[in-house]
Amino acid sequence: MNRLTYLIAILAVLYGVVSALMGEGGGARRPALEAAVPAPSRPAPSGPTIEVDVGDKGSSTGTAFAITDDGWWLTARHVAHGCDAIWLQTAPRKGWRVTQVHLHPNADLALLRTRSGRAPLALARGAPGRGADGFSLGYPQGRPGDVHARVLGQARLKSTGRYRINEPILAWAEVSRQPHDLPALGGLSGGPMLDDRGRVVGVLVASSKRRGRVMTTAQTSIHELLAQYPAAREAAELGGGDVLPAQIDGNSFTDTGKTLRRDLTIAKVLCKVRQGRRRP
Repeated sequence: MNRLTYLIAILAVLYGVVSALMGEGGGARRPALEAAVPAPSRPAPSGPTIEVDVGDKGSSTGTAFAITDDGWWLTARHVAHGCDAIWLQTAPRKGWRVTQVHLHPNADLALLRTRSGRAPLALARGAPGRGADGFSLGYPQGRPGDVHARVLGQARLKSTGRYRINEPILAWAEVSRQPHDLPALGGLSGGPMLDDRGRVVGVLVASSKRRGRVMTTAQTSIHELLAQYPAAREAAELGGGDVLPAQIDGNSFTDTGKTLRRDLTIAKVLCKVRQGRRRP
């Protein structure tokens, strides 16, 4: 299959069937919100453009993960944007309040700040190649769940509606999910996509309902956001990488998910929008 045919095949599979991953939840006071300084422009990667409509914001759940041990976390922008309050759940009816939210200006990414932290994940410096395995771990449908996927290739994600962004992404083909009867991936937004060494190679931001496809942010977008906040960037560069006991594969990824959720390296995000006030 030549390159043009390959790209057309991806476009045919993905175009028009992508939706932002969302869920349900609760919370309290609204955190401080700040947009990151606009990042410099970059050349567009090859690949199709996938469009997704970001609807009105209601109370919801998502996933976040620690990138430092002193309270910096990454999640998806659409998980954090428009919330009156955000919490990271630590136990039933308990959680850490998010005090700061920093949004990437042109990617579905957000940096969160809490007063407490957990053992962080390491960030990969390069993008995975076509066919590479990835493992996204978090809280689809608000409950523990995990996805094993493989890289299809580069694409762009164009978000419209509540906000407008146009960003480079990676498209992945889903191999398997746990639990097997998981009907949809809503709530897994913001979860890390890990390579087989446990390094973060992207943040899950969207999925295809019919074709078993997931989309993650580009590594360049993660590093652009962190570059605006030196304290988070320096701490992330110094820490991470010691929380996983072994390499991850298609048999062990569910055990890895259980471990990281138990240790709160991966946490459920609870976004609260005041009743009767769905935010645009």
